[in-house]
Amino acid sequence: MASEDFHDINMALLDPVAPLLHKLLAGEPLSAEELLLLQEWQERSSDNKALLDRLEMSAAVQDMLKKWYAIEKNREEKKLLGMHRVHQLTPPIHTRVHFLRRRFVRYAAAGLLLLGTGAYLWTLRQHREPSLAHASSAETIAPGRDGAVLTLADGSRVVLDSMGNGVIANQQGVPVSLQNGQLAYGPISSSGEEMVYNTISTPRGRQFKVLLPDGSKVWLNAASALRYPTAFTGKDRRVTLEGEAYFEIAKNAAMPFKVAVGNTTEVEVLGTSFNINSYKNESTIKTTLLEGVVRLHAYQQSQTLKPGQQVSITPSKEKMEPAHEADPEQVMAWKNGLFKFDDASLPEVMRELERWYDIEVTYAKGIPPIRFGGEINKQNTLQDVLQILEESNVHFKLEQGRKLVVMP
Repeated sequence: MASEDFHDINMALLDPVAPLLHKLLAGEPLSAEELLLLQEWQERSSDNKALLDRLEMSAAVQDMLKKWYAIEKNREEKKLLGMHRVHQLTPPIHTRVHFLRRRFVRYAAAGLLLLGTGAYLWTLRQHREPSLAHASSAETIAPGRDGAVLTLADGSRVVLDSMGNGVIANQQGVPVSLQNGQLAYGPISSSGEEMVYNTISTPRGRQFKVLLPDGSKVWLNAASALRYPTAFTGKDRRVTLEGEAYFEIAKNAAMPFKVAVGNTTEVEVLGTSFNINSYKNESTIKTTLLEGVVRLHAYQQSQTLKPGQQVSITPSKEKMEPAHEADPEQVMAWKNGLFKFDDASLPEVMRELERWYDIEVTYAKGIPPIRFGGEINKQNTLQDVLQILEESNVHFKLEQGRKLVVMP
C-alpha cells in the first residue's frame, strides 16, 4: 500500500483503536484486552490489516511522517506567503504571526493527533539535528520535566527529581512521601503545638504536583514556589505563592482556603479550581476561575469571580482591573503541555521559553514589533520551537551556556 493510499482510509474505523495505535507507536505495552480489541479490528478488513502492518514497519512510518510533514509545511508556507502579500498591500502597525499546532501526521497512524496527544510524533520518534543556521554548534536543549526542591522546616533541602517512591521526611509528626511524581502529606501521628511550614519550589525547566495536607491539589509551573503548613489548623487554610500554579481546593466551608500573592493580594477560596499567574517579571497578577467561587482582595478593593472570569492586578499602579471573560484553554495550556499564544508579544513568548527551557534571552537592536498566535507542544526541543517562531520576521542565535539572542 502506498503512502498516498492512507488518505482513502475510512477514519471512522480508527476511532475505537486510535488510542491503541498511539500506544503502539509510542512503544507502550498493551493489555490483553487491548490486544484482543486490536486483533478484532485488524480482522475486519484487509485495509485495517495493511495499515497495522505498515505501522509496525518503522521505515514506512518515517516515510509517511516525512511526506505529511512536507504537506503541512507547504500548506503553512503558502498561508504565510498570502499573509505577507496582504501586509504589502496594507502595511500593518504590528506584524502578527499565526502558526498552526504542528500536526505532522494527519491520517491513519496520525489519527492519534485527533486525541489531543499531538505528541509531535515527528519530533518524538525521530532525532533531528538543530534546524537553526546559527545553532549548529550549540547543544540541543530538551524540554522541561517534572521535578522540584522541597525545603523543610529546619531549612534542609530535598531534591525530588530523581527520588523514588516512599517517605522522604517527617515534619512534626506528619509523614511526607513521594508517590509517582506527587508530593503528599499524611495524617498527624503525634501532637505538636508549633505550626511548621514547608516550601516546594520548581526551578526553571521543572514543574510539579503537590497534594496538600487537606487534600487540595496544586500544580506548580516552572520557576514557582508554594509555602504551606504541614497541617492546617485554626480558622482558615493559608498558603503563599510565587510564580504560577493551578489549584483544585478540597471543600471545607468552615475553613476557607486563602492564597497570598506578594504583599498586597489575597485570593479567598471556597471549594474551587483556579489558576494564578504571579511571576515577578510579568506586569500583572492574573487570577482565573475555572470552577466555584473566589474573592480577590488587593489595594483596598475586592471582587468576586464567576467561572470563566479573570481579574488582573497591576502592582505598579496599585490597581485591580474589572473582571472579564478569559479563555480557559489558554490559561490552562501550560498544565496541559502546550504553549498557547493569543496575540502575545515577542517578549511574552520569550519569557515562557526562558522558564520552560531554562535559558537566558537577550535582544539585538532592530527587532520588529511582532505578535504571535497559535499552539506549540511543550515537549518539543527548544530548537524545534525556535524553528516554528522563525516563520515570522525574527531570527535566533543559540550560543553556548544556554544563551539565546533574538535578532531581526
